[in-house]
Order: sequence, then structure tokens, then C-alpha cells
Amino acid sequence: MSAYQRGRGQGWRGKGRFLANFILLIIAENPTYGYEIANNLDKLGVETIEGIGQMGRIYRILSELEGSGYITSNWDTSKSPPVKIYTITPLGLEYLRYALEGIKMESKVLDTFIDKCEKILNRKE
Repeated sequence: MSAYQRGRGQGWRGKGRFLANFILLIIAENPTYGYEIANNLDKLGVETIEGIGQMGRIYRILSELEGSGYITSNWDTSKSPPVKIYTITPLGLEYLRYALEGIKMESKVLDTFIDKCEKILNRKE
């Protein structure tokens, strides 16, 4: 097993610290409900753990986003079964701008890491 496959490296993409940002982005694009959010995460290439456990994680994040005032929810009873539709708030859009700036800064740091790493690894070959 490689170092990447052990511990924190295994399947990190999209999980943890960026998952809430992706969920908020999906809701900003179009008000939607939990299972559709999970499907859109998959379409964006965000690796998720399938099954009830992952949906529980998504719903916990939705609850936190709603508690922070970043999203609101309303029941759509025209569907069977009824679904809770999540909509972004102005505060949520403000947070999304903040998250974007933070990710842009991290992206620059990661680009520097990638460039330096490639130079070193290409030099070793």
C-alpha cells in the first residue's frame, strides 16, 4: 500500500473542508434537494461515499448551512414523497465569494507546489 492510499490521503478529493463549499455552489446554481445535491456532486467529480452514511453527512452540512443563514429551505409537497428544497440566501452568496477568494489563494500555493515538485521529479529521472 502506498503512502497515498493510507490514512488521510485515501479518497480525500472533495471531502472534508471543500464539501460544504461545493454544496453551497450547487444550491446557488439552482434551488434543489438533498439527493439531487448528491447527484450533482458526482457530476462535478467530487468523490462521495455512497449510501445512507454519505446522505447523512450531506444533510448535516445542509443543516449547518441553514443554521448559519447561508441557505433556507421549504417543503415541495408537489413531489411524492415531498422534498425539502434548499435556496441560497444573500449571506450565502457573500460566503461563496469569500470561499472563492480563499480557494484562489490556496490554488496559487498548490500551483507553486506542483511546479516545484515536477521540476525535482523530472530532474531525478
